Amino acid sequence: MSRTERSADAVRAAARLAKVAGTALVEADLTLPQYRVLVFLDAGERPASHVAALLGVAPSTVTAAVDGLVARGLVERRADPADRRKVVLALTTAGRGALRRGDDVVAARLDRLLGFLEVDEAETVLVGLAHLNRAMERSLAERFGPPAGDPGP
Repeated sequence: MSRTERSADAVRAAARLAKVAGTALVEADLTLPQYRVLVFLDAGERPASHVAALLGVAPSTVTAAVDGLVARGLVERRADPADRRKVVLALTTAGRGALRRGDDVVAARLDRLLGFLEVDEAETVLVGLAHLNRAMERSLAERFGPPAGDPGP
């Protein structure tokens, strides 16, 4: 199989995995966009405009997604210490708990899928996903810079 064919398979697997994650997150009372916001804020507080860029929506559109998280006490809005006209978003303790629950339900669904593979194949997938996660973290840091504040435990 050529690299192009493997890439196409990987892209399709990523799309299908997003659907699996979105379906699993129902058990944690989260949508996939909400979960993505929580994951992004786990590293530390970020301007709302960064969250909008991450979700690929206009800053005004991200308000609705964040409003639900704020109303549930999972995220809080704060004035940006560097520019009081801007708003930063931060995870609350409850938000960290919701993120952990989301992680758990998605991990359980992933474990179920990996059960269809041989043990060494499943391990290869997990190692590959860990590498991909590090690459995405580096890409986010390059695009948005380091998060502000201490993310806590």
